[in-house]
Amino acid sequence: MSLRQPKLLRSTDIRVVTLYPLLIAAVLFVLIRYVIIPANLLFLERLSIMVLAVTVEALPFLLVGSVLSAVIHLYVSEEMIARFIPRNTLIGVLVASLLGVVLPVCDCATVPIVRRLVAKGVPLHVAITFMLAVPMINPLVIFSTWFAFYQFPKFLFYRIGFGLAAAIVVGLLVSLMDGKKQLKLAQQLDGLEEHEESHEHHHHEPAHGFFGHLTAIADHASGDFYDIGRYFMVGVILSSIVQTIIPQGALYVIGQDPILSLVVMVAAAYLLSVCSQADAFIARTFMNQFTPGAIVAFLIFGPMIDMKNTLMLSTAFKKRFILVLIALIAGVSILFGYLVNMRGGR
Repeated sequence: MSLRQPKLLRSTDIRVVTLYPLLIAAVLFVLIRYVIIPANLLFLERLSIMVLAVTVEALPFLLVGSVLSAVIHLYVSEEMIARFIPRNTLIGVLVASLLGVVLPVCDCATVPIVRRLVAKGVPLHVAITFMLAVPMINPLVIFSTWFAFYQFPKFLFYRIGFGLAAAIVVGLLVSLMDGKKQLKLAQQLDGLEEHEESHEHHHHEPAHGFFGHLTAIADHASGDFYDIGRYFMVGVILSSIVQTIIPQGALYVIGQDPILSLVVMVAAAYLLSVCSQADAFIARTFMNQFTPGAIVAFLIFGPMIDMKNTLMLSTAFKKRFILVLIALIAGVSILFGYLVNMRGGR
């Protein structure tokens, strides 16, 4: 059984032709070249160039990530994942934290997988560790983080090391809870596969032949790219507006506070809901205003939990558990960010 049940592609499926990042990049280029620069609109010029630069840099990673995610979702089943996870608490958490190396899926795709793993009897703490770690250490995220911070390689090592540590710590803390009491009614879990809603991607019916498989992958990848692209563009535009509108002095005062900067960037990661394949490019734009620890906290917290993932978790888990989970993730992210700040410098 594949990770998601496919649906027939409609010939008028708007996702295939509406690729938000590409469209917005093209519109921005035309506006900058023929409207903004000739009119000497400095504010809009700075804002547009910032959005365009980040979008162009991140686009290849979004595209490749969408294709890889499509392959994983179509041809890797929950049963295959569950077979690789030991039942021992500590070993199970450690193994789950490393699965991202071979399962390069984005953070928005992990929640549906986790819901089905739990429904199939995988321990809650193991499934949660999987959800937290996979978007952090998959090869594409590692490469995109290196590309975004190639001048500051420490951020890559901070993200991998502290990200893995955070996932393991939270997973072990969740193991102290009664997993069954954190779930909603069994009937709801049994119906998870039908409860895809707007966050799920569309698929083909089981493909046959080379071109059938290729078409299925293209369909899934286009859906992923469409969904991820929307959140990414919102994140890029909002972060660019913040840095353009707010006076640099005021932003610097907030960003250089060793504690407040951490809280602000964790909150930003939650609200922006940017895919882990591209969030490093947004984080890098804040480097001149925020402390290194705040950037690290953003890079750790964002892939683990955000607004869209919270909504998806609410279909299978009780509100109290979700709130505790968010608090745990925020706590360890802020703690590791504070440790980075205490070291000082980049």
